[in-house]
Amino acid sequence: MPVFVVLSKRRAVGFLFCIFALGFIFGVRQERTVAVEAEAGLWQDALWGIEVVVDAGHGGPDPGAVSPSGMEEEDVTLAVARALAGLLEDAGATPILLREGDYDLADPDAAVRKVQDLSRRIAAANESGADLYISLHVNAFSTPGPSGAQTFYEPTRDSDRRLAEAIQAELSRLRPTRRQARPGDYRVLRETRMPAAMVELGFLSNPQEAELLSRPVYQHDLAAAILRGILAYLSAEPPEVAAVTPGDRRMHL
Repeated sequence: MPVFVVLSKRRAVGFLFCIFALGFIFGVRQERTVAVEAEAGLWQDALWGIEVVVDAGHGGPDPGAVSPSGMEEEDVTLAVARALAGLLEDAGATPILLREGDYDLADPDAAVRKVQDLSRRIAAANESGADLYISLHVNAFSTPGPSGAQTFYEPTRDSDRRLAEAIQAELSRLRPTRRQARPGDYRVLRETRMPAAMVELGFLSNPQEAELLSRPVYQHDLAAAILRGILAYLSAEPPEVAAVTPGDRRMHL
């Protein structure tokens, strides 16, 4: 009989702890939901009429970087792209997703598949006539130490630098890092005709950051940071930006 009472008390304590834990988690999620909805209210129609190409890197036979636990870059970029597309819609913009599933844009029998994939991404972006281009990737290194999101831009175009710096500022607020927006020699930045930025969302080679990147909540936070960067960039731009390269590279508000 005494043993039964002890076991019952332990079960009761465990049960009460579970209730408390669930209540705490629900409360945190509820507060988070309210905060997100309040922020979305501030974004509503802020980007009305703006078209943004959201390019989730890799896909299909090209998984990109892979974490020690087996998480693939292509899955992280697609998840953040979808979250960003939803937030852009909330803000009144029209997102153009270049990849919406586990595939790339090349033909299965292409001789140089990666080259064709990149060429088609660039062509699709330019043909869309969109106002902005955001390329999403995830970094990796040979050792687990490096971490932090980082944004890259085409060094010959000042509009691209300002866009990348605005996004980097918001990413650094989300997860503090010493990394800064830097020039990058990438085809998708050189050859797209609208202001463009490439966002490396973090390092899959860093176990702590890889775990974060696997979380839908953090993926949403990254998307929200990118959106805030876009808003900051556009709010600092004049009503019309003249073409800076041949090919009608422009942005309208």
